[in-house]
Amino acid sequence: MPVLGPERRLLASLSSAPPAAPRLGLAANQTNQTGPQCLEVSIPDGLFLSLGLVSLVENVLVVAAIAKNRNLHSPMYYFVCCLAVSDLLVSVSNVLETAVLLLLEAGALAAQAAVVQQLDNVMNVLICGSMVSSLCF
Repeated sequence: MPVLGPERRLLASLSSAPPAAPRLGLAANQTNQTGPQCLEVSIPDGLFLSLGLVSLVENVLVVAAIAKNRNLHSPMYYFVCCLAVSDLLVSVSNVLETAVLLLLEAGALAAQAAVVQQLDNVMNVLICGSMVSSLCF
């Protein structure tokens, strides 16, 4: 057997081994079909909640700055203020929904299934309405 350099040994081992197919996390209702597949991305609840709170504080600061400063009372800044208010609604609805879900999962909030369903419907209407208002601005 001839002596191979490190580069050739690496290439020889790579070419002789079959390529490993990446394992993708498939949902339970998906079958293993040929074609493009999506990876499941999991965002920690704490990160989602903290980003919502940061967005909430930022939008409150924008609205407060425009309301407080007389130099910012022009039509352009009113538009920015309306956009900040609609983004504020999105932030409030997302933070509220995430907080309720975390409380339900932790067992700190006990509710009946019908109440949880109605609360989920209210949250979805609030989120969709605030997203549409934000997109319209």
